[in-house]
Amino acid sequence: MSNDHIDEYEQGERVRKWLRDNGASMFGGIAIGLAAIAGFQFYQGQQDAHRVEAAKQFERFVTAQESGETDSAEGIAAALVADYAETPYPALAALRRSSALLADGKTEDALKALDSAVPFANDPSLKEVLILRAARLEIILARHDAALKRLEQVDLAGYAALRDELKGDALAGQGKRDEARDAYQSALTSTDSASPTRVLLELKLADAGGSTGPEA
Repeated sequence: MSNDHIDEYEQGERVRKWLRDNGASMFGGIAIGLAAIAGFQFYQGQQDAHRVEAAKQFERFVTAQESGETDSAEGIAAALVADYAETPYPALAALRRSSALLADGKTEDALKALDSAVPFANDPSLKEVLILRAARLEIILARHDAALKRLEQVDLAGYAALRDELKGDALAGQGKRDEARDAYQSALTSTDSASPTRVLLELKLADAGGSTGPEA
């Protein structure tokens, strides 16, 4: 047999020897890989279950709030912050709490409810909704500088019209009529012609000395 070739028996012996020397580590690596995959799938399952449970807790909060069970609703809202801070539900609960408190005339408490949720709002859109609501409450409280400061944090295009309208409200509250007019005009530019809020915005613009006609 040529020295350039290895017969089948010798090849088989070499394979068996390699498996004896390296088989444990090879199969150990495979086991680790399979364990990692299983672990990731378990983690994903746990995450899904966590989000489902957060949604259930939020439903409980809504039910308690609508039933007038204020203490229970407050407790669930606190639990959402403590246990599900990475989900959108603490922020959604804060928005509902704020609206209820405002309806009861507790504007300061409504503002505190919003501010407590801002650090946990991971979604930029939801966070800016909280900020816009807070700015509106600052205007109700006649804290116009504070409102304008909050509005500086809003930069998503989808909220440009509301941001500029609130800016106009704050400036009008400060007696800065010309600046308010410019803010309302900017808001109007970003507002769809079919929007139900457009009529009120046009009235605000007119009150600030602006015009919605061709010459505006």
